[in-house]
Amino acid sequence: MKNQPVLLSLISLGCAKNLVDTEVMAGTLAQAGVALTADASQAQVLLINTCAFVADARSEAVVQIEQSMAWKKQQPGRRVIVAGCLPQRELPRLREAFTGVDLFIGLDDVPRIAALLQNLLAGPKTKKDRHPGAGAEGFKEATYLYDETAPRLLLTPASHAYIKIAEGCDHRCKFCAIPGIRGRQRSRSIPSVAAECRQLLDQGVHEINLIAQDTTSYGRDRKDGTTLAGLLRECDELEGDFWIRVLYMHPKHVTDELLDVMKKARHVVPYIDIPLQHISDGQLHAMARGMGSTETRALMTKLRIALPGVTLRTTLLVGYPGETEAEFEELLAYVKEFRFDRLGVFTYSPEEGTPAAEITEGLVPIETAEHRRDMIMRAQQAIALEKNKAFVGKTLEVILDSALPGGKLAARTKGDAPEVDNVVIVKGPKKLLDEGIVQVRITGATHYELTAVPA
Repeated sequence: MKNQPVLLSLISLGCAKNLVDTEVMAGTLAQAGVALTADASQAQVLLINTCAFVADARSEAVVQIEQSMAWKKQQPGRRVIVAGCLPQRELPRLREAFTGVDLFIGLDDVPRIAALLQNLLAGPKTKKDRHPGAGAEGFKEATYLYDETAPRLLLTPASHAYIKIAEGCDHRCKFCAIPGIRGRQRSRSIPSVAAECRQLLDQGVHEINLIAQDTTSYGRDRKDGTTLAGLLRECDELEGDFWIRVLYMHPKHVTDELLDVMKKARHVVPYIDIPLQHISDGQLHAMARGMGSTETRALMTKLRIALPGVTLRTTLLVGYPGETEAEFEELLAYVKEFRFDRLGVFTYSPEEGTPAAEITEGLVPIETAEHRRDMIMRAQQAIALEKNKAFVGKTLEVILDSALPGGKLAARTKGDAPEVDNVVIVKGPKKLLDEGIVQVRITGATHYELTAVPA
């Protein structure tokens, strides 16, 4: 391929876990001599890494593919590759709907993207070549898991990066399609993750975000004593001025040992992202979450006691089949009572292949679900504003992400994960970015934004 350099443009959709796959493909392609460009108008190949978690994500992917078909027609010889969760989940439908796509690849094709591209560009192809390794029904269950030896090109701002510590999921929540897409859980070893952490720190990264479908289940599949607590101990021993953030914890597997490690660690920030989905016994049981209301409430109270000053983020699901008005009111009351620091709400959408999609009774109208979502978000906005105003006048440590127009910088506190949480707008010169992590004084606050000046 080095004798035939091509320009390739990447589009990565969906979550940070999907972004890591995109970064591995980008590194593999760059290592093989492919030139990457952010300008699709200059590219010969367009690679779209898709998400298929919920209906909105699939719709976004379909729109992107449709736009890529128009892009392809603008210039002879262009090629379109569609990768990721959508072809992994719906290859037969995609084959039929998008005959102009030159290559569909599944999740296990990530490490061989360069070879697949080379074959695609080598000459005329049959329809069979558009989905190598796939049978009539689609791709086999995913088994691939990258490690620290995989080529990787970071696509995040220089301040932070993600490390996928495990892939797949062994939970069987009745609404979730992830196990059917990503496969069973498979965890990396502690030395592998620690080595990648060291690599990223050597590149100048100041924040490591550890991610998986369920980080608290990390190591359970290895059956050798590997745990998230053990991983954090190992990574915390690394030298440097940096943060470690753990994302996507399942409430069922939060242990006292884990909380103790987080409390004592030098680098692990006091931040917990723990999707609860609901708080009523009826809904938690219907969703097969593995914990009831009493146990869930006790855990959340325990987190604030065990980690003083912890930032707690959750996501909730409203409109699940059978959700009564009383159950929703219980959830809304809990949001107001517990006062989460960060919160997001999804409305239920039936996902093909999940047990919930087979439910025909007690369906909640989408208008009702959206109204319930809006009610919770209005309540949370008031809470968020009050909490943010309490920071005004205080000095906080922030990580600097990027420069903004007008002599300003985008930053985040220890309580803010990339992309999903608050932003701190710091008034200061671009050269301040070189410092990575700095102290600032908070001067103003809105619902989801703080303003600040260097301390």
